[in-house]
Amino acid sequence: MIESATWQLAGRLAWRELRAGLKGFRIFLACLTLGVATIAGVGSLSTALIAGLKDNARTLLGGDAEVRLSSRDITAEQRDYLLSNSRELTRVRQLRAMVGTTAAGAGRRTLVELKAVSPGDTGYPLYGQLLLEPAQSLAQALAERDGVPGAVIEATLLQRLGAKLGDVVHLGASRLRLNATITGEPDRVAGSFGLGPRLMLSNRSLDQSGLVRPGSLVRYKYRLRLAPETDLKAWQDDLGWAFPEAAWRVYLFGDAQPSVRRFIDRLGIFLSLVGLTALIIGGIGVGNTVQSYLAGKTATIATLKCLGAGSGLIFRIFLLEIGALALIGVLAGLALGALVPYGVVAALGEALPVPARLTLYAGPLALAAGCGLLTALAFALWPLSRARDVPAASLFRSLVAPLGRLPRKRDLVLLALVVAALVALALLNGQHVVFSRVFVAGTALALLAFWLLARLLVAALRRLPRPSRPALRLALANLTRPGAPTPSIVVSLGAGLTVLITVALVEGNLARQVAERIPERAPAFFFIDIQPDQVAPFEAAIAELSGAELLQRLPTLRGRLAGIDGVPVSEAKIDPQAEWFTQGERGFTYLAKMPAGTELTAGKWWPEDYSGPPLISLDARIAAGIDVGVGETLSFNVLGRRINAQIANLRVIDWSRMRLNFAVIFAPGTLEGAPQVHVAAATAEPAREEVLYGAITQRFPNISAVRVRHVLETVTQLFERIVAATRVMAVVTLAAGLLVLAGAVAVGQRRRLHEAVILKVLGATRRDVLSAHVLEFAILGLVTALVAALIGSIAAWSMVTVVMAGEWVFTPLAVALTAAGGLAVTVAFGLIGTWRTLGQRPAPVLREQ
Repeated sequence: MIESATWQLAGRLAWRELRAGLKGFRIFLACLTLGVATIAGVGSLSTALIAGLKDNARTLLGGDAEVRLSSRDITAEQRDYLLSNSRELTRVRQLRAMVGTTAAGAGRRTLVELKAVSPGDTGYPLYGQLLLEPAQSLAQALAERDGVPGAVIEATLLQRLGAKLGDVVHLGASRLRLNATITGEPDRVAGSFGLGPRLMLSNRSLDQSGLVRPGSLVRYKYRLRLAPETDLKAWQDDLGWAFPEAAWRVYLFGDAQPSVRRFIDRLGIFLSLVGLTALIIGGIGVGNTVQSYLAGKTATIATLKCLGAGSGLIFRIFLLEIGALALIGVLAGLALGALVPYGVVAALGEALPVPARLTLYAGPLALAAGCGLLTALAFALWPLSRARDVPAASLFRSLVAPLGRLPRKRDLVLLALVVAALVALALLNGQHVVFSRVFVAGTALALLAFWLLARLLVAALRRLPRPSRPALRLALANLTRPGAPTPSIVVSLGAGLTVLITVALVEGNLARQVAERIPERAPAFFFIDIQPDQVAPFEAAIAELSGAELLQRLPTLRGRLAGIDGVPVSEAKIDPQAEWFTQGERGFTYLAKMPAGTELTAGKWWPEDYSGPPLISLDARIAAGIDVGVGETLSFNVLGRRINAQIANLRVIDWSRMRLNFAVIFAPGTLEGAPQVHVAAATAEPAREEVLYGAITQRFPNISAVRVRHVLETVTQLFERIVAATRVMAVVTLAAGLLVLAGAVAVGQRRRLHEAVILKVLGATRRDVLSAHVLEFAILGLVTALVAALIGSIAAWSMVTVVMAGEWVFTPLAVALTAAGGLAVTVAFGLIGTWRTLGQRPAPVLREQ
């Protein structure tokens, strides 16, 4: 009863304090609102995208289920089984090929992403709608007119070919009429990787083109519509029992676009954690504001204690007051965060990978609210606890001497519990707990490093001999005096600069590697789908061209990893860095002689005349990711044939060398008899590239030429989209740091005003005071920027070498520019605060003291 009455009294007194207005709490509210809005916005957007992915799962997959193979079709028996166990079945084939204008000699040719479908009442698409311009059905657009079958294309293909709708183009041995452009493809993810624009034709037209031959790099997809009551998992299990040795992969609509879901999930986790970092940095501003507010309430607290108020009542009054203000900031942040998905959809629209389901999502909003309230409580508890346990007489003395007591033990325990709850919320941010732990630990260590830096800086400056220059002496005194905002400025500005430097270094590092790591004899083109009987004339054609050179030519065929040392892949423990190798089919090759420049890390290369059980050479990074070594066995399914191969050696692969690299190379004697094609890399003098391109693509219509320059441009565009998101988050983090910086400057504004007035009375000029404050903030900014450069470089190095498995290239210009910007911002904020104090007249200020 007494406890309830105490809380009621505390509530009434807190309400009276709040009625005075929110003056002094603007930074407090801004910090909380920014951090909560970031976490709520990122969480709501990723949840909306994943919900949209689920809503459109059947459309994106193209059916209730999909059976997928590479380089070979299903058998008649398998097709009959699928037909009898589904309501509808349609076949989609995808490959890359060259298409050119009608005039073979002078016309243009370009690489396209072919998609062969079976249009009609029960054909493609089973779900969703293909949108064409001019509007017509797909069957009409692909129908034969005047002996020429039709095709539909992306609009960019018209630009590349210099063609228009109604023109006839050449594809392999056939001709196609361009009847419509595709404005909406239901089963294609927006922004997905592609080496060329889409060209869609009928399966019959593809057969007539002669492009599909044994071993051709064709992806076969059989989409099925099942009965609504079908148990999908049981259906998948029955299919596996019926054809246990089939080399296909089966996807259910719940598994549609797993790579997109992983990308959304991981990017959302990363951005949410960056948002949490911004919130924690903002928490420093919260602590500064509470400390400044309580310092201004010293007389009030002392008066209440003299009138009989206990420490508990004092604590409850200001806890309720701070809690109410924190709730206002959190609610404002939630409102802004909930609007983020709507704003992103309005700004990006069809550029998003999947349509977003726009609604309010309680989960992300609750997570953001919890993080905001816990952050406010964590940073407010320390000054609140110190204030409530000090006797009234000490509080009166604190008008000239700051409080120095530590909080009581039970308050420290409460603070530890709040911090633990905040960390737990961060670790609940998705399924990638290891990444979350590393991020939280790294952030905590970085903030601790900056806090220790501030303490060391103050201690070092105190040990320096007193300089003779008055401005410098005053600057050092301001940095080392009791209650100076040095720690707050160093931590807040340092954290923001660290994130910016990390992003700048990662971006510049990867961009520089793309630009500078290309070897001098880098290929101009990769040629794919070279048939075995075309190898000799293909090599002869390149040899006949002056200024052109064949760099590599290798056989290749597709297969997938089935087992790791007797354990099925589905049951093996795979490192995330090696997951790509275990998902789907990969290209293999075979060689007798070890390629020049190969670096073996374990084992030995086989003899050139090797004849024996299957052996393989494996990428060393893949071996580490799947935890295997020399002498262990991997099982592969290659075109329906199971091959158990022993690892003979491990090698380092430098994927940036722009060579034909294969993670798995077989020894001679295993794959020679299987259907296969060849791939090649060729270079040419810049002036002869178009000659090489035209000579090969016109003589060999089935061979596709991939321009290396176009591939690099496509990869760069995808990379820039990701970097754009991290840039936004870096700016958010820096904004939080600037808010804290502004708050720290504002906290010392009253003291600076008093100091400036005293100095003026003693004869100091405006220039003297200004110089002292410029030096003060310049020292702070310089030291903070240097340490931020060091920590940011370490973080960027870790991301590039460990997370991205790349090689580190230091870019000092990015570090220097970012650090210089941080220094300039620090000095600018200090000058803004100083300039306002210099405009005050001494007499009115002295009368108030």
